[in-house]
Amino acid sequence: MNKLIFIIGLCLSMYLCQAQQTNSEKDILKLMEVNGSAANYDLAIDQMIAQYKMIKPNVPAVFWESARRDVFDKEIVELNKKLVPVYQKNFSPAEIKQLIEFYQSPLGKKLTDGTAKIGKESIQVAQTWGISLGGKLNSYLLEKGM
Repeated sequence: MNKLIFIIGLCLSMYLCQAQQTNSEKDILKLMEVNGSAANYDLAIDQMIAQYKMIKPNVPAVFWESARRDVFDKEIVELNKKLVPVYQKNFSPAEIKQLIEFYQSPLGKKLTDGTAKIGKESIQVAQTWGISLGGKLNSYLLEKGM
């Protein structure tokens, strides 16, 4: 009788752990959606496609649309699966829920929108700064006789 109770308890605890993990995975995927990760993926994919269009200008636009759907979208699903354990390692289920709540708040939405805009503008500023820095380094090298 004790063995039966132990086995039932073990099965129940395994089921509850699996259910909790599934909920945690769903919450993490929801967090990645509301925190702007999806928008970042789209931006990266758009940049990658733009680069490929320059390399392969004869490829029709319809191909890139199907490639996005058939390749990139599937790979994003795989990437998300790989990122779930990273979030699980660094945040408790309760913290994930709190983060979702924050990112769904007006300030959280503003942060998500602002981060994307700031990221785009920061890239432009950093590129200009990098060009200027390269010029200064070249001048410095010339000044030192290098």
